[in-house]
Amino acid sequence: MSLQFTILLIGLLLFIAVWTTKLSSRLNIPALLIFIALGMIAGSDITGFIRFDDAELAQLLGTVALIIILFEGGLQTVWKEVKTELSPSLSLATFGVFTATKIVAVASHYILGFSWANAFLLGAIVGSTDAAAIFSVLSGQSVRRKIGSTLELESGTNDPMAVFLTVFFLEFVTNPKDASLVSGLSSLVWEMVVGLLLGLLLGWIASTLLNRIDLSSSSFYPILLMSFAFLSFGIADTVHASGFLAVYVTAIYISNHELVYRQTLVRFTMSMAHLAQIGMFIVLGLLVFPKQLLDPRVILSSIALALILIFIARPVSVWLSLLPFKYSWQEKVFISFAGLKGAVPIILATYPLVAGIDNAGMIFNIVFFTVLLSTLIQGSVLTFLAERLNLNETGSSTIQTVIEFMSIGKPNAEIIELTIPTSHPFVGKAISEIDLPQEFLITAIIREDQIVTPRGDTIFEGRDQLLLLTPKHRIKTLKRFLFPKTS
Repeated sequence: MSLQFTILLIGLLLFIAVWTTKLSSRLNIPALLIFIALGMIAGSDITGFIRFDDAELAQLLGTVALIIILFEGGLQTVWKEVKTELSPSLSLATFGVFTATKIVAVASHYILGFSWANAFLLGAIVGSTDAAAIFSVLSGQSVRRKIGSTLELESGTNDPMAVFLTVFFLEFVTNPKDASLVSGLSSLVWEMVVGLLLGLLLGWIASTLLNRIDLSSSSFYPILLMSFAFLSFGIADTVHASGFLAVYVTAIYISNHELVYRQTLVRFTMSMAHLAQIGMFIVLGLLVFPKQLLDPRVILSSIALALILIFIARPVSVWLSLLPFKYSWQEKVFISFAGLKGAVPIILATYPLVAGIDNAGMIFNIVFFTVLLSTLIQGSVLTFLAERLNLNETGSSTIQTVIEFMSIGKPNAEIIELTIPTSHPFVGKAISEIDLPQEFLITAIIREDQIVTPRGDTIFEGRDQLLLLTPKHRIKTLKRFLFPKTS
């Protein structure tokens, strides 16, 4: 295939991927399924446009994409809002993953006839919740903050456990004489502790450097920020610690400290994360040969494992992991059904392919098919489930920056957006009656998709979206003025 045609095809795939996100919203299915489908269609078995079967390269590209996605997820995490859910999330990310792994392993042993080592390897590969899928699906949900925080923290921190278990059981398959449970557990502790410490250290370095360095152009700041995502993973992985945990913790630390050009940097990483998701799922789709998926054994085994994973392994692991914590049965049901699988299991399924073990091809195909079924079944009903269980958030007082003004040095003013809840004391009052401090200026009101020019006699209504110009250092003061009970 010529260079010109390759570039044309890449542009076409990206264009189609972006536009099909509208289709995924209408059909209420995760966009990642469409991205994977695009890769499969462009691959060897269907159109033959791109012939791709390099599992090692797919693993590398997938890891790079996951670094960007996890980093962006960490930058979106507000620590003061999610820290109360840290303990249950860690319980799900460790004990929950191991519980799901054991249940799937038993099923794999008896359904597929795999050896116990291969069965536990397959269980470890599909046992974790995927961060890319969770971040993508929750971005369009309005579920309670407690549930969203729990799922985000779980998916952001369970990758190290999934990678550890996969490597650990792969060692039992390839080199059973040298594999040891004691050395494995000590390795897990090292990976978690050192990954956490390195994440905090690099987060502090990144925050300090970004705020103090004076670069010749503001366009260099996003590049500098992104460099720390790869530095975190690279340094941690070099010392055999968890690179994924280090990346996530680094981003959380940066996000929850003062950061120059914050909104510019966040929007840049959001765009990078979307591009990484599209590229990663297309590449993983290319790695699949649909004709192999039509093997009756693969189809039947995948359906059985997907159903066990969705309706037995995930619910059991969630309910046991959350026993010590105060979650209603409705919340547990939703969290159980929100255990989406995505890129991580497929990338982990390339480990056996690269290692060249027996049944590696079948393991990959079963994992891929299982992920598709899990994502399709679970991802498509989450909105409906949240509504039926009455778990949607009602009323919001979230302040969000819309525009960040930049001087030659640091940004000194922002236009922020906030929505007035129907129960807010401003509702029914005129702007002239609220005694807004002079340093704040209401620049526009968005009401039912119409822009209302604010005047002294303009009456506030519930669900009005206000755009306010405010000095950057006075945002907390504004929040206390507007929402004194929650500040």
